[in-house]
Amino acid sequence: MRVLSRIGVLICILFGTISAQTQIQSGGFFFNTGTPNYTLHQNEGRRMVETEIRFNKPFDTKPYVYTTVILIDAERKTKMRYAIEPKSVSRDGFVLSAVVWGDTQLNAIGGYWMAEAEVVKLEEVKIEVGSTIELNNVEFDFNKATLRSESFEELDNVVKFLSDNPSVEIELAGHTDNIGDDNYNLKLSQERAESVKNYLSGKGIAGSRLIAKGYGESRPIASNQTEQGRDQNRRVEFTILKK
Repeated sequence: MRVLSRIGVLICILFGTISAQTQIQSGGFFFNTGTPNYTLHQNEGRRMVETEIRFNKPFDTKPYVYTTVILIDAERKTKMRYAIEPKSVSRDGFVLSAVVWGDTQLNAIGGYWMAEAEVVKLEEVKIEVGSTIELNNVEFDFNKATLRSESFEELDNVVKFLSDNPSVEIELAGHTDNIGDDNYNLKLSQERAESVKNYLSGKGIAGSRLIAKGYGESRPIASNQTEQGRDQNRRVEFTILKK
């Protein structure tokens, strides 16, 4: 889980003074015509190549992955049209996807990736009204409000936090990306927030201390134009209402 502001983390990365709370891994990638199923050097339609990248060790929370790209173009007759992005990011790894369109022909594509996760320990969070914390490890079944088992450890940490601070009241906020109907997304986000509330209540936290609120796609924290951005926007947060 992480506090929403990432500015401090990025500054630390730039100046090489990484917080002990920040986990980072990095590596490289390279595709060329010798890669199985490589078609980016051809000249028709949309072509894609993907590979799975596993982290050296699992992150404590789902990281954010950044990429930089080096291209070798087969023919520079037209403006290159390509996209490369991480997909299906988890604590264990991700899928790197490279796509080209139209006349773009790439004999090879390579570069580097960096994965970064800021681990915020709830027991160390300063309790202030209005503070918002994102729960990165809360996952649901696709298009449903059913919690996956990998969410339980994160939610049990919230249970402990609320048990240790019995006067604290929180709002549980559900958010979605912008794929699909606005009203459907609003309903889904509300149901997911209520699923989290029900889990916490089932562990002994009084329902009067919990408000479940769905915001649908109305409060994105990243671009909905990429899969990774949409993944960031599909999230559950809690905000401290009373301390």
